[in-house]
Amino acid sequence: MISNIVVTDDGAETSDKAIVEASELAKHMNVKLTLLHVIDDIEIPASLILGNNRVVIERAQRSIGKALEKGWNQRAKTIMNKLMKDDNIASIDSKCLNGVASEQILEFIDSNKVDMVVMGSSRRLKGVSKIRALGSVTRNVSELARCPVLIIH
Repeated sequence: MISNIVVTDDGAETSDKAIVEASELAKHMNVKLTLLHVIDDIEIPASLILGNNRVVIERAQRSIGKALEKGWNQRAKTIMNKLMKDDNIASIDSKCLNGVASEQILEFIDSNKVDMVVMGSSRRLKGVSKIRALGSVTRNVSELARCPVLIIH
């Protein structure tokens, strides 16, 4: 039985479509919906570390990460308000994580007893080309998740 659906959101058009589909499922099944976003780690090129102050660079990394998280939290709030008002979804929340997207999504699924994941994929191809075109995050999650994964194109 499904009681907890997670929809991943990277801000892309297919994520918007995935949110629509996930909200429809959540509404009809009367289950909890969680918007999940992962901010990738910001890597520092070695050339910057060697020639500059590492402390300043790390401070800038944290500042950029906080700005990205703030922007996503504003997006999530707007989406959640719309879904609660227009789609009448009773139980909805959001979570923003930092790290490698597929790893963070899979960890979230396991630690939060998620029953289904809905996520967007970016390309419209057929056959084997379609499988290859899945983003690495979508592919990894669909292959390793311990629950059903609905991929929206």
